[in-house]
Amino acid sequence: MADPTGNSGNAKKIRFAPQGEIYVADADKVSALPRDCTPMASNSEFKALGYVDEGGVTITPSIETDPVNVWQSAVPVLYNVKSASFQIKATLMETNELTTQLFFGAKWVPATEEDGVTPIPGTWRLDLKSTPELSEIAIVVDWSQTVDSKPVRYRCVIGRAMISDRGAIQLQRAENGKFELTIDALDHSGSLGYVLTDDKVKDDAPVIRTEVTLQPAEVEQGGHFDVVGVGFKEGDTVTVTVSPNGDKFVSAARQADALGKVQIPVTVAADTPIDSTYEVKVQAGKQEPIAAKDSLAVKAKAQTPLSK
Repeated sequence: MADPTGNSGNAKKIRFAPQGEIYVADADKVSALPRDCTPMASNSEFKALGYVDEGGVTITPSIETDPVNVWQSAVPVLYNVKSASFQIKATLMETNELTTQLFFGAKWVPATEEDGVTPIPGTWRLDLKSTPELSEIAIVVDWSQTVDSKPVRYRCVIGRAMISDRGAIQLQRAENGKFELTIDALDHSGSLGYVLTDDKVKDDAPVIRTEVTLQPAEVEQGGHFDVVGVGFKEGDTVTVTVSPNGDKFVSAARQADALGKVQIPVTVAADTPIDSTYEVKVQAGKQEPIAAKDSLAVKAKAQTPLSK
């Protein structure tokens, strides 16, 4: 139904990211990637990177294509994928072991005297090699917002990634040190990554009320009718029962189709008692039987006129 104000939009579908967190882990040490949006456990293999600057996190999926041009057309007939990328960019605000190691691409080790053995108490060293070794990381970006007093969560997961670019560190009197990182996804068994959410991004499928009708609801002795049901689950095995004199009615179980519909032919014996109060029910598996909307009426078979 359209908005009575004439606006077709829904303000409750507008999303912000007032809360969020970035987590990283060594890609080769991750036993399992997150499969839902529940908050990360404190003992998780993923560790939080802490505060990010007010610009937040930039997530950029992109595809680069080449046009396929042909002689017979002035416009391309299709586009071919040339490359794809999934990129995350953020500026980290905290100076700690994890953020500095990611930024410099090296591990902190105890500093030593000139002999290379004697440690210097309270001093750490981070060596920048002339031939750096790039390490693979797994990264998770969480963001959430409270809507109608309920948290709505989103989560971006990249199983394999590398830091592809680093910004400069500016040392200033009035501004804190920042670590600007650009992280690009790598191929991970054919995947660049995935996004999870517990937000209601898809409307619920329309609920079709389970209903059973008879076609027709009046039948002659020795004739047949169809039991038509809607609102079942796809693949449900549906059976028909008729009472009283159930032995006079023959039918076979049928399965509901992809739309939840089933149609079951029922044969009526030639000696079925004439009655207009037969009750027809269907049952899907072990569920409660459902009665047809109308009662079944059985009438006498029309007599064939004698020829002169």
